[in-house]
Amino acid sequence: MSERTKSALTFVVSLTAICLVWEYASAQEYVNPLVLPPPSEIGVSLWFFAQNFLGPAEYWRDTWITIQEILLGYAIGVTSAVVLGGLVAEFKVVRRVVVPYTVALNATPKIALAPLFIVFFGFGITAKVVMAAFICFFPVMVNTVAGLVSADDDQMKLMTSLRASRWQTFRRLKMMLALPYTFAGMRTAMAFAVVGAIIGEFFGATRGLGFRIEFAAARLETANLFAFLVVLSLVAYLLYALIEAIERRVVFWSGGLQSQGKP
Repeated sequence: MSERTKSALTFVVSLTAICLVWEYASAQEYVNPLVLPPPSEIGVSLWFFAQNFLGPAEYWRDTWITIQEILLGYAIGVTSAVVLGGLVAEFKVVRRVVVPYTVALNATPKIALAPLFIVFFGFGITAKVVMAAFICFFPVMVNTVAGLVSADDDQMKLMTSLRASRWQTFRRLKMMLALPYTFAGMRTAMAFAVVGAIIGEFFGATRGLGFRIEFAAARLETANLFAFLVVLSLVAYLLYALIEAIERRVVFWSGGLQSQGKP
């Protein structure tokens, strides 16, 4: 039995045990069902969610809107982080100019900027995309810079002895060293992009999973709230798994760093 199969089996067994204990505690009224509804009630809400695929499909449209915000924000954030990380690692002038602002922005609570993005970009999809991009930018940039400067003296001397140009050294040595670091940041950034999109929807949206979660919470529909959280977690997991699959194909030579970078 492979390690992946063992992990999946462990997850299924543990989740089943948690649900059984949870259901029993609810049946015995050890917990308030309004605060913590039983798994069976959450399952009914999830079934209703699934049935919408055959009906009005409102929930599926909300899910697709959130996925679009996540993917667009992630693409913008990762691309800008890799480009800026390369410039920071290669040029001291850029490093002196950019790093202080990057540190200051990274230290700022991201949720505090959500109302500002709503003011700047309105209540449409743009504000949510910018929020997702902003949150997922920093881990990718930091990891990219760390990877690009990880070349040791012997490796640099080898490239010099081969008369490699600066661009050739960057492309054939530094970029190859940086890829495992960058993908480690990209995996973390995917989870952050989900958080950013949902935060943006909390502050101003009429569609999306974040809006559905906030709406269910306001009406004390706790079972629906948990159902939407399950759907959101599934979306986040699938997107994370997609990045992992891409990483296994692109950075096939670095299994050690890949496994160490998992959260």
